[in-house]
Amino acid sequence: MDGKTHSHEAPSWVGRTLMAVGISGAAFAALCCFAPFMVAGPVTALGLGFILNDALLMGLLVLFIGVAVLGYYFVRRQKCA
Repeated sequence: MDGKTHSHEAPSWVGRTLMAVGISGAAFAALCCFAPFMVAGPVTALGLGFILNDALLMGLLVLFIGVAVLGYYFVRRQKCA
């Protein structure tokens, strides 16, 4: 912990990591939803063909966007404090 971080605040890398995971996951879900022919082969070869269900992809897209927003909140809170 550095001198400016209080015990109840998350470390600065947490927000950046959450943003990276959220943006990557949302991009993957959007790519699977809008262009499934591009990812159908590798995803099916890995045994994850069930992910290509549109209802599941929309849920994953919303979930990963939420993770990215949470990470953005952590990053902004660190910079504003």
